[in-house]
Amino acid sequence: MIPKRELTIASDTSEPEKAGLTRLFRKFFAPHLRWFLGGTLAAVLTSLAGVSQMVLVKFVGDALQSLIGAEIDPESLICRFGVPGITLIIFLTVGIVVASIVRSISLYGMTLLNNTGVQRSLVDVQDAQFASLTHGDFARLNAAASGDFVSRFINDTNAMRDAGLRVANNLTKGIVSVVGAFISMLLIDWQLTLILIIAYPIAFGPVIALGNSVRKRAKTAQKQVGEITSLLSEGFQSGRVVKAYGLEDYQTGRMGRGFSERARLYLKVLADKAAVDPILEVTGGIAIAGVLAFSAWRIAQGDSTLGDFIGFLGLIGLAAPEIRALGTLNAVAQEGGAAADRVFEVLEAETRVEDAPDAAPLGEVKGAISFEDVQFAYPDGSLALKGLSFDVQPGETVAIVGPSGAGKSTIFNLLLRLYDPTSGAVKLDGKTVSGLRGADVRGAMALVAQDAALFDDTVANNIGLGRLGADRSEIEAAARHANAADFIANLSDGYETQVGEFGRNLSGGQRQRIALARAILRDAPILLLDEATSALDAESEARVQAALSDFSEDRTTLVIAHRLSTVRNADRILVLEDGRVVENGRHDELITLGGVYARLAELQLS
Repeated sequence: MIPKRELTIASDTSEPEKAGLTRLFRKFFAPHLRWFLGGTLAAVLTSLAGVSQMVLVKFVGDALQSLIGAEIDPESLICRFGVPGITLIIFLTVGIVVASIVRSISLYGMTLLNNTGVQRSLVDVQDAQFASLTHGDFARLNAAASGDFVSRFINDTNAMRDAGLRVANNLTKGIVSVVGAFISMLLIDWQLTLILIIAYPIAFGPVIALGNSVRKRAKTAQKQVGEITSLLSEGFQSGRVVKAYGLEDYQTGRMGRGFSERARLYLKVLADKAAVDPILEVTGGIAIAGVLAFSAWRIAQGDSTLGDFIGFLGLIGLAAPEIRALGTLNAVAQEGGAAADRVFEVLEAETRVEDAPDAAPLGEVKGAISFEDVQFAYPDGSLALKGLSFDVQPGETVAIVGPSGAGKSTIFNLLLRLYDPTSGAVKLDGKTVSGLRGADVRGAMALVAQDAALFDDTVANNIGLGRLGADRSEIEAAARHANAADFIANLSDGYETQVGEFGRNLSGGQRQRIALARAILRDAPILLLDEATSALDAESEARVQAALSDFSEDRTTLVIAHRLSTVRNADRILVLEDGRVVENGRHDELITLGGVYARLAELQLS
């Protein structure tokens, strides 16, 4: 059995099909049209040069037939060049070489121009996708597996690249080559050409049907790749737990089932795509056999020449691979279309939390915060807040405590306007947050969360993200305030040390102090601390608390914490339970009250 999440994704084929590739070309490829126009002109030149080669080969055959004494129709085109002879053959062979050179140069130009256009277009696709995800709803990022998004940027992009290049490189070249070859064949021998015209179209019915099947299977396979990516990322990041609990076999089996499902879906797509070439190969073989038999009969009757036969075979040799390429193009395009559909799923997803057209600027921030009868349910339907009301005065430090699931982190999410409340109002300086510009609201706050979010960059740059453009002296000052300067000085490259993916080159306490330094550098009027000192030892926590005490002076500070040492000195403590404030007061008052806070304190001391 494959894990439930894998089965859910892998079997989802219910989404309506759209003309994804057409929309992709119109929206993202059209702005780079000049590259594709250049590639198209080069493709036309490549095709015409190829057809010219085969026509010249036909003339060489006619000239050779004349040299060996065979009769040739005086009305033949070869006779218009003069009396066929060795000189004419030399000129014709030189022409073949020139056509080959032109074909090779134009083929190079076509490949280079089309690849440039496709690559630039896909950069725009990836930029648009990332911008849509980054600027869109936080709920969308929070709800989906990260591997699915990674798959869209890697595997879906590869599918679109293959489709774009095949269309750009093969469509024009294939059509012009096939049309040019058939026109030349009609002029050489229209009766022979009819055999081919009848034979090849018969093959394209099943080819198109296979292409449609590829589209459906490809969309399913692309989604399953996202699941595999998530499982891999999850497995690597959980390596410590896997080792500690002896879960190696469990993880290996889990991934093995995922890999097997991936292979099964891949083989289904491959089987459909692989069936195209044999169909066209059989059709081509039948056509060639018919041409050979009919040509032999016509040469024997004196109605055709050796040059006609050689030229005809050469033109078939030129057209046949182009016909096969056009036949398989449908399958590749369908696979790219499935990937393009997934791109537009991201770009066209509804954004629920966005600035209103008349969103007001925040202006100068004093730091007053109000929650007025706020109710909130997450997208999965779970009710987190049930009529929450409280006020925080400017410059006040308020701690928020309560059991897990009480709604503490949801308060921060609503303040940052990552979500909008289901009902009620969240206000900042008396202004409803949902009526303000989101960037202004978030610019007035600095967040330090339990999981310090560090990027694979230097220590200095990670701190500097708190306020882009800050100079080194400001960054170092923030590090000193966060009690981080000493350990940074002892790192291999000091402030230029690379922290690694998610800060993996640093300890948990070091990561947390870097995140604190980033918040201090931001110098925002409202400070949000979500278990900000949870990863610090007692000595480091005492130092950071002292720094935060100085930093939070005259600054509105909300603190989510479980440790008594973190909350006992707060101006007020809000005690949440089941999405409501059930107690409100200072540490000593709440202990005396003997309610929820006293129980939590007793459990911690115990």
